[in-house]
Amino acid sequence: MDMRNNSVLARLRRLGAFIALMMLWSAPASAQTKITIATFAGATNLPVWMALDRGYFTREGLEVTHEVTRGSTAAIEGLMSGRLQFASIAFDNTIANAEGQGDVNIPGYDLVGIMGVHSGMNKIVTRPEIKSFADIRGKAVASDALNSGYGIVLVRILEMNGLVYGRDFTSVAVGSGPNRLKAMQDGKAVAAALSSPDDIEAKKLGFNILADATEAIGAYQGSAFVVRRAWAREHEKETLAFIRAVVAATNTVFADKPAAIAVMRGRIKGLSEADAEAVYTDLVTSKGGLNRAAKINMDGVKMLLSLRNQFGEPKKTLTDPSKYIDLSYYEKAMAK
Repeated sequence: MDMRNNSVLARLRRLGAFIALMMLWSAPASAQTKITIATFAGATNLPVWMALDRGYFTREGLEVTHEVTRGSTAAIEGLMSGRLQFASIAFDNTIANAEGQGDVNIPGYDLVGIMGVHSGMNKIVTRPEIKSFADIRGKAVASDALNSGYGIVLVRILEMNGLVYGRDFTSVAVGSGPNRLKAMQDGKAVAAALSSPDDIEAKKLGFNILADATEAIGAYQGSAFVVRRAWAREHEKETLAFIRAVVAATNTVFADKPAAIAVMRGRIKGLSEADAEAVYTDLVTSKGGLNRAAKINMDGVKMLLSLRNQFGEPKKTLTDPSKYIDLSYYEKAMAK
């Protein structure tokens, strides 16, 4: 081969190397896995908002779409159909449907809790004319689902105040917190369990707060992040990435008050600085506030089992929290 051919080959190699380098530079740093999460509305979404707004999900290679669910039943159906990958819902609903005591009867039901959201951050709110628990007698209360979720907490607190479900009051299932507040505004119900900012809005409307749920019955696992066991097994990488992002975001909420309040006010329209300060304090200091490091409150789960043993239908004795929880993903995510 003469020198001229060698020169041509050398130029071609340099050109090939240059093209390969340009392709490398123009390629995305990493492919983002698309997932969708559903949650209820309200300030307890602060860790999810923080993860979205400050890039924690992106940093873990996830492109997350966040939906606000109409209620736990809709979220569970979305998970089971594969339309959703994760959800933050009342953990009692996860337990109830696993035991055939809930509103969902889907073959292959395999939802499991992997992280905690909050330990029961709910207030018992009533219409302006309902000044006491006794005033609820003969009327209807609003809940997410008739026999699970925060409805069972409400039933327990009313029973502690002398009111028995079916005898002294009825209930209507309307879904999420904003729907419960609207049901009271429309006169369809006189009481409900609400979290922030719905309880704050209710107070501004002249509604009454009769009790703090966790002060009345003790801390319980309110909402939890849940996933299908089958999906998590097949998508362990994404499950671990999701956990790491949520834990990092939750830790930021506790550590950086100005950032947390800025994210909250950006997401809850019309929330004043004073109201944001009050909500933040409740989220990070109250007995029913956010779960630190997004850990599941095991004592709170035991409280849920106690409530379900008392009010769940058909009657069952539930004693094993691990039946509804899989901590292996959390432990693996935190070990790295």
